[in-house]
Amino acid sequence: MNYLKTIWFGIQETLSKKKYSVLFAVISLIMLSLFVLVPTWTVPGNTVSSQLTVFTPTDLFILALLTIISALYMTMQIFVMRTGRKIQGVGATVGGAFGALFAGITGTAFCASCLAPLFAIFGIGFGGLIFILEYRLYFVAGILALMFIALYLTARKIKRVCVTC
Repeated sequence: MNYLKTIWFGIQETLSKKKYSVLFAVISLIMLSLFVLVPTWTVPGNTVSSQLTVFTPTDLFILALLTIISALYMTMQIFVMRTGRKIQGVGATVGGAFGALFAGITGTAFCASCLAPLFAIFGIGFGGLIFILEYRLYFVAGILALMFIALYLTARKIKRVCVTC
């Protein structure tokens, strides 16, 4: 439970300032847009309206959850950098942000026609695509776990418990 208290402290500390609350809202909208638009752009003939009809209520819930967690992570990282807390390097922050974006896209692309062009860019073949589609809920659970770990480590920086996390 101490982990959740640390994460909650980091969220409260970050979002208590108006400019970071606005930044969180902007990043949330950008992430949500990307989660919907990337599959739309990668599938020829796909439109936003047809992409939204593909999502089930479970997909929409996961999409919203990943959007919020990704936006929180990015906002908290920006807060840490802007408030002058000592961090090991910006590379880890940028890598974490891109990791959160990739995790969100792969976690929310639930149809084979959306994943195939996206994964082709990264060189993942059809067999890998079928494997990921078969076990996608496990992948989403793993992605969420990794994102909560990232939130926890960032919150520790905000709480000044750990300067190397």
